[in-house]
Formats: sequence, C-alpha cells, structure tokens
Amino acid sequence: MIVDKQIKKLDKSAVQLTLTIARAAAQEEYSGLLSKYVKDAVMPGFRRGKVPVPVLEKKFGEAIKAEALQTLVDKSLHEVFETIEEKPLSYSQPEIIDRNISLDLSKDFTFTLQYDTFPDFALPNYKGIEVEEPQVALTKKDEDRELEQIREQNALVIDKSSGVVAHGDTVTVNYVEVGADGDEVESTRRQDFVFAVGTGYNYYKIDDQIVGWKKDDEKTVEKEYPADFEVAELAGTKKTLKVKVTAVKEKKLPNLDDDLAQDVSEAFKTLDDLKKSINDRLTTTIQNTVRQKNLDAILAKVADQAKIDLPESMILAELEQSWRSFASNSRITPEQLEQMFGHEGKHKMQDQWRPQAIDGLRKRLVMEKILEAEKIECTPEELEAEVAKQAEASKISLDEAKEYFEKNGFLHYLEHDVRDRKLVDFLLAQSKIKKGKKLSYLDLMEQKE
Repeated sequence: MIVDKQIKKLDKSAVQLTLTIARAAAQEEYSGLLSKYVKDAVMPGFRRGKVPVPVLEKKFGEAIKAEALQTLVDKSLHEVFETIEEKPLSYSQPEIIDRNISLDLSKDFTFTLQYDTFPDFALPNYKGIEVEEPQVALTKKDEDRELEQIREQNALVIDKSSGVVAHGDTVTVNYVEVGADGDEVESTRRQDFVFAVGTGYNYYKIDDQIVGWKKDDEKTVEKEYPADFEVAELAGTKKTLKVKVTAVKEKKLPNLDDDLAQDVSEAFKTLDDLKKSINDRLTTTIQNTVRQKNLDAILAKVADQAKIDLPESMILAELEQSWRSFASNSRITPEQLEQMFGHEGKHKMQDQWRPQAIDGLRKRLVMEKILEAEKIECTPEELEAEVAKQAEASKISLDEAKEYFEKNGFLHYLEHDVRDRKLVDFLLAQSKIKKGKKLSYLDLMEQKE
C-alpha cells in the first residue's frame, strides 16, 4: 500500500513523516466502501440495494472518499509504525499538517503528519565522575529536637487553671464585626472558633490583641491593617470587633521518661530505647539523603554533557503528573484543584515547575540510557528476595506477599526499584567521592529550626 515514505527530523525530537499510498490501494478502498453502501442504499425512486452506482456516487461520492481517506491513513500508519524506529510517544498525538487534504483516485495519495518521538542522544562519560559528599554528624541537639517533637505529639490539651491567654494556648472565641454605626454585622459572626494563639490561623489576626485576657472576657478590639496585608479584603482597612473568649486550654507536655517511651511504642521499655531508635532513624535518613544527593550530582553532571532534545509533549506530560501529585498530596481531585486555582492559575504553577520537570526528565533519560548500556536488570532471584523483604516488613507470609503483588500488578514496580538501586550502587562505585563541606542535619534536609 505504501509506495514511499520520507522522514524529516525536527527540533525537540519531533519528526515529519510523509507517506505516499498507491493509487490502486486508494481505488480499492473506495470501491470496497462503495460496494458496501450500494447493497443497503435507499433513495427515492429505487428499492433497497438497487440504487445505481453512478447515482450513489453523485450524491455521496465525496463523503465516501473522505471515509476512504481516513481508513487509508489509519491503515498506513499502523503499517509504517510496525517498521520504522521513529515511533510517536504514547502522549504525542500525530497531527496531519496538510491543509485541505482530499483523496484523488486518479493518482497516488500523499500526506504528511508530525509527532514527537523519544529523544535519541549519545551517552556522555558517566564513570569516574567527581562529586563532593556532604559531611553530616548527628548531635545531641538533633536528638533533643526529635524528643521535643515526640513530647508535642503526645501532649495533653487541658483547661488552663489560670484562664489567662498566652502565646501557645489554644483558645475558643466568639467574634463579630461592629460597623461604623455601632451595629453588629451578622454576616461576620463566628461562634466557637478555635485556634492556637501565635499561629495567626484566624482571619482577623487577633492573636496579640487577646494575650492577657481571661476566660469569659468580652471586649472590643480595634485593628488597623496595612495596605499590603496578606488578606486582600482587609488590606488598608480598619476594623472594630467584639470578641469573647469562651475557653482557654494549654498543652501539658509529658515528662521525658520511660513512661513516655512506652506510650510511643510497646517496643520501647526505657527512654534509652527511644533515644536509640531516634538515633538509628536519623542516621539512616542521613545515609539515604547523602546517597541521593551524590546520585543527583552525578546525574546532573552527565545530563549537562548530554545533548537531549526534550519533546514538548514529554514535558507537558510530566507537568500534568506533577499537578496530579500535588492534588493527591492536597487530598483533592485534580479537577477540584483546578477549580480552586483556575485554568490560568494552574498554568502559572506549572510554569514555575517547568525547570524542575525538565531537570528531572533529563536525569531519568540518562539513567535509562546507562541501564541499557550496562545491561542492568532485576533477576528472578533478586525479585524473589525483594518480595520476601516486603513480606517480612509487612509481617505476612511470602505466599501472601506474592499474591498481593501479582494481583495488583505491582511486581513490575518492584523490579524497577531493584534495578534502580543496582544502578545507583554501580554509579556510586564508579564515581570519585570527595569529602565536602560539613552540614548540620537540618541543613542537609533543607529544614528550618
């Protein structure tokens, strides 16, 4: 059917594919459709199936040609994509770029389409890459910070005996705006509103104003908001509020003792057990984070040297996945998220994510290329060991784990995890790791005190 094909490579890993289909194939497709419709055609003055071909062609010939053209395009693309390397990406819809395309049965039929392909690039040197490894040592300050977080998580919130509001207390208030005429604005009334003083998690930001008040105090607060105030509706305004404190609660932190350790987990008998667990967990976190940073540094250097022409459809697919992940982390659907931010807001966020998406794609493509070059795979024995490891972690039998992963189609993901870990081991073993600058745990994790 295809008598000629021409492939032209474009920027951003796109291609133009021009196909020429034999006139005989076009005529055969058209004639076949015509014969099919003649059998069932009904027109005034003729019985079903007795409409003369010339009459049918005169009335429906162009429509039948259009259908034949679409069928020829579909068949030819199916045929050509079985043979050429330049296949379209799954998320790149081939687009016919010819204008006013039509089928002329007197000559061969030619059309051109454009689509994105998987980027092809030469793999730069990836062995002997030099990276600086951050030096991180745990301190007592790190342990103390974790212990304080555990105390906060296990704190009791109780009625404050003094009833006096202070920063850090949890208060319940009733409030309402008072208009210039002295009347209360009913639409602004809130009952039993709860917030932690000092967090600013209240619309009017009255944290500082109620510090020192007591339970059951009811007062009028006047507050002036600057022109650049974070709440647009309040910016540049002056509000009068009637506020009543109905409850004042404080956190009662547990003592740092064996009882606290036992409350955290039945696996702990003493406070020292809890401290050892914290130290082990933070040490593992440091090791994994440093390992990932070393890998990122290696991949970044290799990717910088690689001439990778990323197709736009691949970038857009990555940004769409980032949007879906953002929605999932926010525990709403992508559609609900778009309703919140609007179509324009979504694209502004994706524009901000674009450099990171491009960087991530380039690194992943380099990883896949190295995996292929080094023939790194997950063997059946390694997959079996990984399933066993997952079974032990989940405290289920090996057979139960196998059934779970097979039933849910997760074995493929386990294979990729094993394969990727082997690649990381390989790259780190091949690299030249030098001691880098000293970092605190928080600096390594890019966290604030």
